Amino acid sequence: MKSVSLLLLFLIILCGSASGQHATVESEEWLTEDLGYLYFNGGKAYFNFDGYKKHENKYKIEHDTIKIIDSYTTSADNFRQQHTDISKFIINYFDGKKLTIKAVNENAVKLAGRPPLQFKNYKASFDNGVKFSKLRFLSSTCYGNCPQLLINIWADGTYRLKGGEFTEPFKGDYAGRLTGAQLDSLNFWLKHSELKKMYDWKQVSQVTDAPNYHLDIDFENSKDKLTLTTNDPPFNLTGLVNFLVESFRKVNLTKIKEGEKKAN
Repeated sequence: MKSVSLLLLFLIILCGSASGQHATVESEEWLTEDLGYLYFNGGKAYFNFDGYKKHENKYKIEHDTIKIIDSYTTSADNFRQQHTDISKFIINYFDGKKLTIKAVNENAVKLAGRPPLQFKNYKASFDNGVKFSKLRFLSSTCYGNCPQLLINIWADGTYRLKGGEFTEPFKGDYAGRLTGAQLDSLNFWLKHSELKKMYDWKQVSQVTDAPNYHLDIDFENSKDKLTLTTNDPPFNLTGLVNFLVESFRKVNLTKIKEGEKKAN
């Protein structure tokens, strides 16, 4: 029995070491305490080092250096010449769970400042103490076909929808209930969204042709209510917003009859 236990322990350690080795700077998503972020996808680096201004640029990682490559044209030469700025960051620390980078040229300092930037793996961003009692979500239309939604969800999975433009075939008032798996997904995104840091967050970016989102969350055993309005959700909220926007097409809904409780 003892040998079997030791074998199981060895396999657990071996698997843990293997999974740690597979984590790379490029394979993970990184979040700062101030809700800045950094991740890599499709040959581009997506980052926001101050918690507000978003960037999307090509990049290279060479040994311990991340190079952010910004190619652009200007009116100074009638947009005839391609210009390139390279921002260099040294990787001071990386262990799969934490990442520290530091600007090492002036272009990088303009993006991130001189102090080192410390990130945690976004997978570790999880607050098990977040428990909601009711959630209210509104989404507006845009210049395209963004759905106009008013959604109420209760902690037991009760779901109410008032569908507006671009919600066919669910235009009007509908009722449903999240499945166990859907409710688990919602609770996961609520716990994974750094909600306690969102009370003082305000959007500073100017975005056009994007739907407005409004979110009210009542928490279990608490008088606190989190209220957010944005048409440019921060990185840590994108998973939650996407879940809510797509939910009306995934929940089993029935038309509400006259006199039954509607979303409001």
